[in-house]
Amino acid sequence: MTYSDIKIITASPEDFEINRNELALRLHTDRNSVLALPDPCVSAFGSAVRYKCAYIRTPVRLSEGICDFGFMRIPGRSLYKNLTGCSEAFVMAFTTGIAVDRLLARLNITSQAEHFIVDALSSAAIESFCDYACGIISKDTQCVPRFSPGYGDLDITFQEPLLSRLSARETLGITLNSAYLMTPVKSITAIMGIKNTQEDRT
Repeated sequence: MTYSDIKIITASPEDFEINRNELALRLHTDRNSVLALPDPCVSAFGSAVRYKCAYIRTPVRLSEGICDFGFMRIPGRSLYKNLTGCSEAFVMAFTTGIAVDRLLARLNITSQAEHFIVDALSSAAIESFCDYACGIISKDTQCVPRFSPGYGDLDITFQEPLLSRLSARETLGITLNSAYLMTPVKSITAIMGIKNTQEDRT
């Protein structure tokens, strides 16, 4: 089932810059160094990537250590603390697309050096796309930092109801394996709380 309240954001490589510090971290280099990536790697990634995000805006009720989104109830301190002061949240998923996975699989056979570079580039790119898309999603709202399954005590198994609610197989081409890992590999799920306004608190 695809819900009518799911919204989609797409982007091209020209729409935002990949965070250079994030890229340096992935490449295990000094973040103050000048990074000059081989043109074939940059070109191959640029041709393969298909940035896409699906998200909804949904109520969230916090009670007795549980974050209740209606379609999923998440216990635990980490997310509860992150969402304190929020009665709504954005539930989101992001991906670079399956063609990046195919590119990495090919490079893993043909060139380990290029595989390392493109893997680092794509990891930095999905993080930067998340920042770009979250900027669009949170426009005209005040939000807390996004929080993803696998961080703190937010169990990775909550990928399943989150992706199901976003109809991620249909909207983004994202699937889960038995270990709750996503394909395409360069995909991220997240929850971003919307801070209550002064009117909400009165």
